[in-house]
Amino acid sequence: MAELGIKTELDNLAYTPGETLRGEVNWKVDLMKNSDGGEVRLFYYTSGKGDRDVETVETRGVQIHSELGSQGFEFQLPNGPCSFSGKLVSLIWAVEFQVMESDETERVEFVLSPDGKEVDLYAHAEGKMPSYTNLRIGK
Repeated sequence: MAELGIKTELDNLAYTPGETLRGEVNWKVDLMKNSDGGEVRLFYYTSGKGDRDVETVETRGVQIHSELGSQGFEFQLPNGPCSFSGKLVSLIWAVEFQVMESDETERVEFVLSPDGKEVDLYAHAEGKMPSYTNLRIGK
């Protein structure tokens, strides 16, 4: 049985598009069972009603030469899609670490958006639309 860990730099869990996500993975494994190394994945997935969609954006290999160790990783984040949460579906970003030849994984979820906050699709529900009374078109 493997013991896996993953941590983002400064424990940051909110990022803006184009920012660099840095972190470190650590492990305690049986080398005889896990000789093929590991992988760190940057991906997003949907959660809620309907089918679950998963899109892997990028992967990094992890060299595992000892039973106990750690390795840094870095991903340049894309421009989107942004994290959101709605009544029927949510989009969640995550970084996941898996040791090959093992079903064990460790995952850290984070928010990707321009203001560092998940887009709330409930914000304008039930008649809570913002007022546009000061809106002027033309001169």
